[in-house]
Amino acid sequence: MTSRTICLSLLCMLCSCTYFKHAAIQAEYARIQQADPGQVNLKHMIDRETYFVIGLTKDEKADYADVPLAVAAYSDKFKLHERVDTTYYAGAGTHFGLNLPEGQYQLLVFADRDKNQVFDQTEVVGRKDITLNQSTSPDKVLDRVEIQLTAAGSVDWVDAFPNLNPTEVQQSLFYPAGSIRNLDDPLFSENMASLGMYDPASFLEQAPNMFYALEEDLGYKIPVVFVHGIGGTVRAFKPIVDQLDRDRYKPWFFYYPSGGDLDQLAEFFHRIFLSGNVVRQNDMPMIIVAHSMGGLIVREAMNKYQNLQEENKVALLVTIASPFGGHPDATSGEKHGLIVLPSWRDLNSENRFIKELFSKELPEYIEHLLIYAYDNPATLKFTKNSDGVVPLSSQLRPEAQQQATAQFGFESNHTSILLNEDMIAHVLGRMNQVQNFFPEPHLEVLRQGGYEVELPDDYSPLGQYIIHNQGKYWWAVSNGSLTPFFPEQERFIRVVQGLEPVRFDVVKEWLRFLKEYPEVYRK
Repeated sequence: MTSRTICLSLLCMLCSCTYFKHAAIQAEYARIQQADPGQVNLKHMIDRETYFVIGLTKDEKADYADVPLAVAAYSDKFKLHERVDTTYYAGAGTHFGLNLPEGQYQLLVFADRDKNQVFDQTEVVGRKDITLNQSTSPDKVLDRVEIQLTAAGSVDWVDAFPNLNPTEVQQSLFYPAGSIRNLDDPLFSENMASLGMYDPASFLEQAPNMFYALEEDLGYKIPVVFVHGIGGTVRAFKPIVDQLDRDRYKPWFFYYPSGGDLDQLAEFFHRIFLSGNVVRQNDMPMIIVAHSMGGLIVREAMNKYQNLQEENKVALLVTIASPFGGHPDATSGEKHGLIVLPSWRDLNSENRFIKELFSKELPEYIEHLLIYAYDNPATLKFTKNSDGVVPLSSQLRPEAQQQATAQFGFESNHTSILLNEDMIAHVLGRMNQVQNFFPEPHLEVLRQGGYEVELPDDYSPLGQYIIHNQGKYWWAVSNGSLTPFFPEQERFIRVVQGLEPVRFDVVKEWLRFLKEYPEVYRK
């Protein structure tokens, strides 16, 4: 993330070729909307509001567990049966996401049963009608949209469309398809980051999940959620990620279109990471590390906590060089820019978002480590007391200091702060103070993994995952080597001993494994 792409001064913004290119593109979207209006075109116009839709397909009979699926949203507002957005994934039971302008939609779920890489009118296996407006979704996020899957039917007006989900995308038992990536993936390139600034809809067509991970989920690791800033990408956190103890932590990323509305992005962050409705952590604590504008998104998401039992608990929040007081150049950018990014508008210290950012105190259980940067190496200095981008007065807004548990400054500029070894060491030291839900003796066994045994295909994917990745831990609990420390584990032992009935299929498969492979686990 550079000072040019971050667009934190009007001068830099107006000198940016990228800015002028996207200004021309936005002008073309406006021209097309006048000549040939459509919902697809409208969602790409940055001055128009769109809604995030989060849903789940329910497949009670497991008919589509291994079938390529797509959820498509159709509108009749401007054109009859216009397909406005589509999510592609494999196997039911995972979340889907759509980005849609205001209006009424029919959601259709398609199953590519013949696996010819085309979804056609005979392959509709689910339907749902939704309405998106300020009344139904005042936060511009509609979640818990569940679609029950049924036998395939035909919809005469549907035009066939290809499956655009790459076959090489890694599938996951716990995350949406395509969520597991590595940091070198082209999805995290600077070009994609620029697209997220100037054309959020196009960004979301290529990166619809906004949730990404580097590995399949292992429930005993503490999640560390990284949140980038405006014009940024998750690659900025590589120096920190490379030094994480990956036996203790699992990196997650909130990768979002940074030109979008900050209220809406904060709501989306809350729904995914904090509400407990999408990512459920139970008693496992969570750590969040946010840079620059990412700190504002997370701080506003914290305002949405409702003190509910099912909500995930953040033990440590680290914000780095965040403009908590807004940015002085945002006012000029809003008044004089050829295009006005919604996030730039929210960074204006005179607007509601910044004024109300600290209207609610953080929950008592959250430790907020406020890190600021104070080096300004630029030849043309917009302000002396800054990190070259964000003024110190904004990073050290009085309300932010008052609510922070601790604050530390490092001599770095706005971007090099993420490379600062002293800063990284300090953050990692604070992370190590976060207590894992599992006691240390349990963690020692969990880190040993599972059993390398080839299982028949009639073992479910989840059953195979447990045996291959956590089998030694399940055996240690089963045979009494480890003392159970929460009620569900106590019940599990009673099931293994035959004192209670089996309620879950994965436990039934574990009991089958114990019976069929004693020579494996008794080693």
